[in-house]
Amino acid sequence: MAIGGGCMDAVTIPNGADTANALANMEFNLSVATVGAANSMRQAAWEPDNMWGWSNDFMEQGTEILYRQIFTVFGAVTIGVIGIYLLWRSRQADMNNAVTTVAWAVLILVLVTAVVRWPVKAAEYTDQALTIGMNLSTVLINDDKVQGCIREDGMTQDRYDELKELNGEDFCIDTRSAAVVASDTVSGQVLYQNWLRTMLGQSEEVTFQERDGEVVEDAEGNPVVTDSNAAYKYGPALFAAQAFSWQEDAEADDPGTRNDLIEEKQEIWRNLVAQIQTEDPEAYANISGQRAWERTGTGFLALLTAIFFSLFDLTASILIILGFMIVRFAIVALPIIGTIALLRPAGGPFKRLVNTVLGAIINVAIFSLAAVIYIWASSRILGTTMPVWLQVVLIGLLGIAAWLLLRPGRRIAGLAAGGGVADSFLGRRTGEAEREAERERERVSRRRDDARPEEVADSVRTPRGTDTLPEQKTGADQPAGTGGPSATSASGGGGGSGGGEVYRPSRKE
Repeated sequence: MAIGGGCMDAVTIPNGADTANALANMEFNLSVATVGAANSMRQAAWEPDNMWGWSNDFMEQGTEILYRQIFTVFGAVTIGVIGIYLLWRSRQADMNNAVTTVAWAVLILVLVTAVVRWPVKAAEYTDQALTIGMNLSTVLINDDKVQGCIREDGMTQDRYDELKELNGEDFCIDTRSAAVVASDTVSGQVLYQNWLRTMLGQSEEVTFQERDGEVVEDAEGNPVVTDSNAAYKYGPALFAAQAFSWQEDAEADDPGTRNDLIEEKQEIWRNLVAQIQTEDPEAYANISGQRAWERTGTGFLALLTAIFFSLFDLTASILIILGFMIVRFAIVALPIIGTIALLRPAGGPFKRLVNTVLGAIINVAIFSLAAVIYIWASSRILGTTMPVWLQVVLIGLLGIAAWLLLRPGRRIAGLAAGGGVADSFLGRRTGEAEREAERERERVSRRRDDARPEEVADSVRTPRGTDTLPEQKTGADQPAGTGGPSATSASGGGGGSGGGEVYRPSRKE
């Protein structure tokens, strides 16, 4: 019977155990596939040089053809239209708009020409700026197995040979990229530990010898172990006996060598299982399939852990890849949009393109940092001694918190709508109708602030035609010769008496 890829002699197992073992193996295989997909997508997102190498020729040829066939031809027509517009504005003595139009056209010309001249360089500079957050993984995510090894980003073969020559062949050099380090960490924490629980029913437990609060090391620099379980003692050897390393996989291209490797690994597996049977009968009951339904439950927890972890990790990788793709397509589309954008009133598509590119850059920076922190936090949770079910719950809550804080769905919608930089940074989603309504509200608010309200005092009273105001003189009191139109108007009916003066009652002494 084969369990976990290793051959076992026939043993007596309970009824229904075959089905349970098959279900447990299927659950763990799904976990491996889920984490493998997340690792592959992350490596594609974190290594733009390997992912986007095909796009160099695409950008060079695409920008050159569009620049020559569209921008050069129709751009000349657009510049002629700009000249006519400047003459018209000059006749109206509107030099401010004329100078602004010229400066805008020069900016577009310089930008389009520079990008067309060096499209690959523009993309490379953008990639270098965007991968800064991903390199943070070398600080947060540490691999204890390579402790003491040196690591340099972008190490060449000459530099590797130089270090080996200076420090000896035993000198440890970690040549893995940031993406590979992250993948190894995830595989070790999410897959390997769950694989041990599925195969042996236990995770690694070890006690090291300590002296004065420090772990004692042997002559080779390895910690001295005083007590350990079967998972710690036999786990790495069991794992190596049921899988090929990269070097063994390369050697297995030869059919004869492949058969020899398989037979050798089967023999190692049988010997290890025999030792486990002698030292730990409980672990042997799991690896022999006698506790099949317990293996099924452990496999289900492993599947939940892989799914909960991979949901946000896959989303972050997809958004990073989308950001890199937007930058490259924007470089190719710039000659077309720049032809129209030479006219400042028609610069809307160019502004939306800039907003989309800036939003993509911000998203890549945010989600690359978030992915590193997410992997680091997940590895810390899985490295604790908490129960497995509680680790699964915390991983799920961590993913939910990341979704709520960063809102990846809204960010994708914001990129499609061409929102502003602030919308991309904050993850807001604003439609065109909402933006127009907001602008209308601002215009109404400005008009309301500029308007001066009419003030009517409570003490003001409009005089009636029959009232005699103290400030007015009657016809009898007026000097002779002063009667005229004004006097007639003052003595006439209506509210015009007093020439529109206001009655102010005198204060009583």
